[in-house]
Amino acid sequence: MIQQLADKAMTDHKYLTRAYVSGALGAILLRVAAGAAKPSVFHVILALIAICAIVGAYLSVARSNADGGVKAANIVGAAVVSGICFALVSLIV
Repeated sequence: MIQQLADKAMTDHKYLTRAYVSGALGAILLRVAAGAAKPSVFHVILALIAICAIVGAYLSVARSNADGGVKAANIVGAAVVSGICFALVSLIV
């Protein structure tokens, strides 16, 4: 019983952590692509990768077995982390 709960928590933790990382990576790549003075094909590819990362973040949350409230809180948390990363990269780029 305890082992099953521990396995479930670790599985949920893996997917929810992946959501934060994917969202942050997507925001960083999107900001780099949007900050280009002369956009090229490379920047379009970066933007497409960023979109895939953001969608992957939401799919990771959806795939977890967490309760609905926990999923909603993690989506909001991932969005906040992504926004902070976007703002920090804006200061650099």
